[in-house]
Amino acid sequence: MKVSFEEIGHLSATFECDQASVGQVCKVTANGKVAPCVDGENFCGIIESVRKGAAGVQLHGFAEVKYSGSAPALGFSNLQSNGTGGVKAAGTRSYLVVSVDAVNHTAMIEL
Repeated sequence: MKVSFEEIGHLSATFECDQASVGQVCKVTANGKVAPCVDGENFCGIIESVRKGAAGVQLHGFAEVKYSGSAPALGFSNLQSNGTGGVKAAGTRSYLVVSVDAVNHTAMIEL
């Protein structure tokens, strides 16, 4: 049986964005504007699309993120940006981690 969390509670918004890539975690930098996080920062969402100075950002729901370093623990784990677009197990903000793929270094988290 395949379990799927995609699209549960999904909420996205469009922000201004100068430079970003799909899949990166991001932060709010100014009114209505986001940018990719640097290492050690808390993130507000994941960039889903980029077009003509705008980015679609997933703010809530389940999303797959790339991680570096040790795999996040299942259940509630503290996560923050790893500086390369993904996350690492660190920081003070907790996210629900429902699955980890140690081969591809991805985790399914609830934003």
